[in-house]
Amino acid sequence: MQPRQAPPSDHGDDRPGAARSAPRADPSVDDGVDPDLLGYLFDDSPPAPPAPQPARRRVGTALVESRLAGMGDAGVRAHLARKLCRLLPDLPPDRQDKATATALRTLERLARDHAAHVRTALAGALKDVACAPPAVARTLARDVERSVAEPILHCCATLTDEDLLEIIAAHPAGWALSAIARRQAVSAPLSCAIVDTGDAEATGVLLDNDGAVIPEDRLEDLVERSAGHPDWQAKLASRPALSQRLALRLAESVDDSVADLLRRRTDLDAATAAEVAAVTRRRVAWVEGRDPAESPGRRAVRLHRQGALDETALGDALSWEETDFVRAALALRAAVHPGIVDDILRSGDPRAVTALVWRAGYSMRCAMRVQIRAAGIPPRAVLNARQGTDYPLPAADMTRHLALYGVRS
Repeated sequence: MQPRQAPPSDHGDDRPGAARSAPRADPSVDDGVDPDLLGYLFDDSPPAPPAPQPARRRVGTALVESRLAGMGDAGVRAHLARKLCRLLPDLPPDRQDKATATALRTLERLARDHAAHVRTALAGALKDVACAPPAVARTLARDVERSVAEPILHCCATLTDEDLLEIIAAHPAGWALSAIARRQAVSAPLSCAIVDTGDAEATGVLLDNDGAVIPEDRLEDLVERSAGHPDWQAKLASRPALSQRLALRLAESVDDSVADLLRRRTDLDAATAAEVAAVTRRRVAWVEGRDPAESPGRRAVRLHRQGALDETALGDALSWEETDFVRAALALRAAVHPGIVDDILRSGDPRAVTALVWRAGYSMRCAMRVQIRAAGIPPRAVLNARQGTDYPLPAADMTRHLALYGVRS
């Protein structure tokens, strides 16, 4: 009986060479790729691939390589990538046979394909495959094309924390960091690495992710920095792991809508909930205590004489966006002409604004809020605190910045 011939296909000139008569293959030896598998990969509309038949003749792996090399049409290669990904769950788990080795080599070549949409097709098909080959996943995750790397970084379970930490350490684009921050589960080391990059958008994405484990020290840092990133504040107020201490600290520096989120939390103990409520009441009392006949400037002068023009009063005014009061308070506390205060706040210079708040004797946390609320500086341009609370500039530098506006020490 003649050996069974490989089925004909539209790619016919290669097949006959693989189907010439030869001794029947030893069932214990796997020396090639099953012909039906070759048909599945390279035919246009194949049925589902059958289980490999060890006793049948195999097609040499070199033929598969030559078929792939001859595919000039990127669309065909993209189609092949998707087929291979569908095949992966059916390949032997030990991945020792020739068919598996050929499939993996083919995937590795496709992951480096010069056509971006071939790599995109491969990434889209591979992102949800639990047994995605690690080498292929790592190659795609480092791709410069967003359409290729993003789905792998976001979804592929094959990538380890070590893989992802290496990618973060290589300073990728912001979208890559955000994709990692959106993963279903983000470990504490990954969260710390993302926060430490300083990327505000990726950090916001991380705060939105309930599956991200963010250690207490990083949450504390983010609470301190949230004065310069108002979009983080509601996210922080909604974090399930926010401690009582951080909830209270956050309440002191956010507007009433975020304070209301904190007040509605059910996991705060009675004392913390009472303190958050007290902050809210104080804010309401600030507004209700205004005398319509008293201008913001006169109110600032009165509080200054009473020794009550402190950071709490300035914070309440910032929460209600009472810019005129803030300007007057800064002028009084810094002993600077109101016109110079106006010039500095209108300058958009975060260093000059920070120096003015420093001269007024307020904290760096307050300076960050003044930059955003009173000076209108975009969050990305805000001068942030050093180590969460400290002024980032030496006193000599701040004095020099103020001197540019005519402020003498």
